[in-house]
Amino acid sequence: MLPYETIFSRVRGRTTDPKELSLNTNDLLEIYTERLHLVIGNPRIRRLFSKLLLDDETQRIDYTLNHSVDEYSDEDFVINILVLGMIIEWLQPQVDSVLHTSIMVGGKEEKKILDNHKNMIERLESMKVELHKLIRDYGYMYNSYLNG
Repeated sequence: MLPYETIFSRVRGRTTDPKELSLNTNDLLEIYTERLHLVIGNPRIRRLFSKLLLDDETQRIDYTLNHSVDEYSDEDFVINILVLGMIIEWLQPQVDSVLHTSIMVGGKEEKKILDNHKNMIERLESMKVELHKLIRDYGYMYNSYLNG
């Protein structure tokens, strides 16, 4: 069983969003829980598990990976993919907002808005690629068919 707070605290350590940090604890917990569910809903992530249960009441995740290495390695891997997925879920609406807003402005202003947020857009894409590679590499390294 993996506590939500273990994942959420690592997400807070990798993001800085003054708007979110100004929210009360219950609202922030609700936002993080929703993002966690969005990540778990990703078919690439879900297929890694033979068992995956999120209990929002106790704030715990009960899971079994399809290809287990050992308890500690499994937990580290699961935390890493869920944290990365939650950071992607945090950044995606910001990038979407910039992309949709820049179309409204048009002309030179559009280019300037996109220039200012180019790094954020690129970072989102690189994190998505990183998540896919992490999942791919895990499947390659711990594949029962290849390992006999």
